[in-house]
Amino acid sequence: MAPPSTRREARERAVELLYEADTKSVHPIEVVDALPIRPDAYAVELATGVADHRIEIDHVLDRWSQRWPVSRMAAMDRMVLRVGVLELAVHLEVPTGACLSEAVELGSRYGSTDDTPKFVNGILAKVADEVRDGPRPWRPIDVVVFDMDGVIRHWTGGTIRAFEEEHGLEPGTVPAAAFSSPLYEDAMTGRLTAEEWAAGIGERIAAEHPGVDVDACGTMWLATEWRVDEEVVAIARALQDAGQRTAVFSNASTRLEQDMSSMGVEELFHHVANSARIGLAKPDVAAFDHVAEQLGAAPVRLLFVDDREENVRGALDAGWHAVQMRDAMTLRHVLRRFGVPGAPDPA
Repeated sequence: MAPPSTRREARERAVELLYEADTKSVHPIEVVDALPIRPDAYAVELATGVADHRIEIDHVLDRWSQRWPVSRMAAMDRMVLRVGVLELAVHLEVPTGACLSEAVELGSRYGSTDDTPKFVNGILAKVADEVRDGPRPWRPIDVVVFDMDGVIRHWTGGTIRAFEEEHGLEPGTVPAAAFSSPLYEDAMTGRLTAEEWAAGIGERIAAEHPGVDVDACGTMWLATEWRVDEEVVAIARALQDAGQRTAVFSNASTRLEQDMSSMGVEELFHHVANSARIGLAKPDVAAFDHVAEQLGAAPVRLLFVDDREENVRGALDAGWHAVQMRDAMTLRHVLRRFGVPGAPDPA
């Protein structure tokens, strides 16, 4: 472990990096990469860790500062608290007392008012009780649960664009019809099959654009192509090889299982929860409760990876741990922080 003075300087630098990233609306790693001299490794880890886990960190803080939500806090107070939560939850090698005292010191140095140190100490003491030997530790994780679209596969949309151009449709016409209500919700919860969804998309577009053939539109939608994120697949394979349970929970049509087979990824996951099969969709907390029951795991032992913030929040509301997907490199860091067996080295 680094000397206390070095760790203190690293925490201060992390707060500064987070503040600069916040003012520029970028990830802290972009700030770090633009610097002529790279900061201390622990400072970078704290700053990037806070950014990677920001949604869950703020979820934790909002539970303990209900009368003063994170969104209303002064910027520097917020950064100090976020660093404190990350260190308490992830860096278990740092004693609780040291985490709290260092956060209070940061509050004294960077806080918005003279009351900031007391405010920081009060909240983080409760967080410490929760994440260290309390009801919501961040380790261990029994099952890593992946979203499908936006995480494992990414829709390329070439077929859709070609169809829109061929029929003189405004760009985005097909997706707008596909994700319209209640058509989309019915497809995601199994009230419509994938084929019925495709037909409904064609009917909706043809009603507004009479020259469009309904059947041709439906066929186009079912033929829409995607690319598999091989880096994420490699991560899932590494977890499986290490004996770590993995699963998929996706808002998807009745074709999900067929698609996974064609991608050759179905054997990488111990369980697949398809919203169209269970009749419940993200971000509904009931959907996450149902999947947790299917997995036979306590919510606090589940880690969910999704590309949409509202779905991450739904998982957190259900008691899971959750992160928003940024890229494969970030995911490697996230899995390491949660102590997941088989997590590949980020380097």
